[in-house]
Amino acid sequence: MKIHAQLKKVQSLTNQALIADKCYEAEHFFDRLRGLIGKSSLENGAGMLFPECNNIHTWFMTMRIDVVFIRKEVTAQGKTSWKISSVHPGVRPWRILPLFDRQADDTLELPDGTIERCTLRAGDELCIS
Repeated sequence: MKIHAQLKKVQSLTNQALIADKCYEAEHFFDRLRGLIGKSSLENGAGMLFPECNNIHTWFMTMRIDVVFIRKEVTAQGKTSWKISSVHPGVRPWRILPLFDRQADDTLELPDGTIERCTLRAGDELCIS
């Protein structure tokens, strides 16, 4: 992964599952452009978070990934919370059409099987730190 990508931890507050403890935040243009292209595998606990992104493609990828779309919610007190908008397990490489969720603010790409292992569902609340 890119050196200048910021490392994050993602955990479900709904069931306390640790989703990713080595999640890279793709903030810079080239990090976002490359994403996971060129990676042949992702270890458990790894992932990539795309802020302000509600669609992805898997062109040029060589592995299946799990995709979690996330929406940000700001409470009346000004506190930000993240909730899963939709989950897409086992998305194939070279998917012709983009995958998108118009309600989402961010996108999380994870190793294939993470959604099932962590029992992630739409509506689950996440902690991203």
